[in-house]
Amino acid sequence: MHPSGVQFGLSRGLLQLRGEEVLLSDQLLEAISLEAQLHLHLGRPPIQGNFLVDITVRAAQNALGNDQGARRQEIVPFFVGLNRTMYYTFCRVAERAGLAHKEPRRLITDPDFWNEFCNRAVDVKIKPGKSIAKLQKSLFKVCHEIVKKRYAQHDPDNARHADLITLFMFNFWNATGLLPMTQAVVILGANL
Repeated sequence: MHPSGVQFGLSRGLLQLRGEEVLLSDQLLEAISLEAQLHLHLGRPPIQGNFLVDITVRAAQNALGNDQGARRQEIVPFFVGLNRTMYYTFCRVAERAGLAHKEPRRLITDPDFWNEFCNRAVDVKIKPGKSIAKLQKSLFKVCHEIVKKRYAQHDPDNARHADLITLFMFNFWNATGLLPMTQAVVILGANL
């Protein structure tokens, strides 16, 4: 994020520094996490465009309210860099729960987490012709159960973020091709 965007976010309580990293503030993370919980409570699909970015932008806008003291030169760089800051923040939250490891240029899913997910995914019962949306919902349920268990084991103080980070990991897998590959294996297995 551009320095003027960072300064804007820090001065408004939207960002925080952890060492050299610029992350979302705890307050903003809490608001996003509540939106993720609502998303699931309302039965919305786990993969729906860029809804995690939408939730993050909306939470930042709500936190700003009618702040008239900001200049365009500060606001624009903040919102331009918000997506990447969201990603880095969610990576760190997932890392604390033992779900992934953040390297400088990529996020690596924890192998034990991925193995447990894959082993449970092949047991998902699907009927021939079942829609991809229903299959994704079944696989999301498996992922969600594992994430909640891992939070209880590794990071119980942040278990309230389990819904958000399950959505994050599931969408991350979808974007990287891991989820479609898993879906194909489950469909193939059901047709044998």
